[in-house]
Amino acid sequence: MISILFGILISIVILEVIFRILPVRDSLLPLPVNSSNPVIRFTENRDVVWSQGPTFSIVTRKHVNNYGFLSNRDYFSSEDTPLLAIIGDSYVEAAQVANRDSLHGILSRQAENEGRVYSFGASGSPLSTYLAYANYARNEFNANAFVFIVVGNDFDESLIKYKSAPGFHYFSDTADGLKLIRKDYQPTLVKRLSRRSALIRYLAFNMNLSWRSIGTMFHNDADDADKMFVGNTRADADEVRISDSKRAVDRFLEELPVQSGVGKEKILFVVDGMRPHLYNPSALQEARGSYFDLMRNDFITKARNAGYEVVDMQPIFIDRHQAEGTRFEFLSDGHWNEAGHALVAETIKDSIVYQGLFAK
Repeated sequence: MISILFGILISIVILEVIFRILPVRDSLLPLPVNSSNPVIRFTENRDVVWSQGPTFSIVTRKHVNNYGFLSNRDYFSSEDTPLLAIIGDSYVEAAQVANRDSLHGILSRQAENEGRVYSFGASGSPLSTYLAYANYARNEFNANAFVFIVVGNDFDESLIKYKSAPGFHYFSDTADGLKLIRKDYQPTLVKRLSRRSALIRYLAFNMNLSWRSIGTMFHNDADDADKMFVGNTRADADEVRISDSKRAVDRFLEELPVQSGVGKEKILFVVDGMRPHLYNPSALQEARGSYFDLMRNDFITKARNAGYEVVDMQPIFIDRHQAEGTRFEFLSDGHWNEAGHALVAETIKDSIVYQGLFAK
């Protein structure tokens, strides 16, 4: 028995050594989220490796700056040059591309002589958390204008009814309507220790293994297998989910001027397209009426009617793809690739909000 345990221990040690050599994904080491640190940030001043999948189909080396955001540029609250805050989820975190190739990395270099571009985002953040980031950028840095990246799962996941992961802000139903609440996060000792192991990180991050995923190996859920996804979110558009999501959009737009502290003329929304369906007319037609299709149109219409500038990336992606054959996501990951980030940055630079802030 002792020899068996010893053999297992030696095997684990050998695997740990091997995975320390390979580009296993590092943990970004999220900081606690509470009243003193109200938004998700990561352990500051670190260089990390981000990789995708068991075969490392994507490998990037990222820098976490002095404020705990993925940017090569440090942030300073004392600077008074014009500041554009770019807010979003994993599309702003942009782990799949080098910091300099992210949309905010590109814009930061281009605006260098006129002002600053700071990014605020973490994977999993929905519209409701964007409000908290806007408030943070306003209070900490006195941001002058904002760009919000809006993607497929931003709507329903704004409601604690649909998602309740710690570290984010959500809308919760109360007698007075939807109320913005913060769900605090405190990393456990076990989690902090396990993140030091390359073997455990490989299993958790690269292999995506969890107790839930292990459980699904032993049964065949036909309902899950048949689910279609559009815009990286479930395509099914049941009435309750749509109704709840529209309420979240309404509350977000109502609360945004308060949290951002700027006028509507200083806010730009960039709405993702239905990728990869938009590359093929018949596939795009099949995606019509999906959850993301309905919510994209609802959000764009309401935001424009409310007086905000909105860029719909769908026709822009389609035009560039038809002209050059470019695709804007990775084969192994649905997030924007370098071409996607570059085109979004180009589009933002041409916007009224950007030109108004950084006009020479």
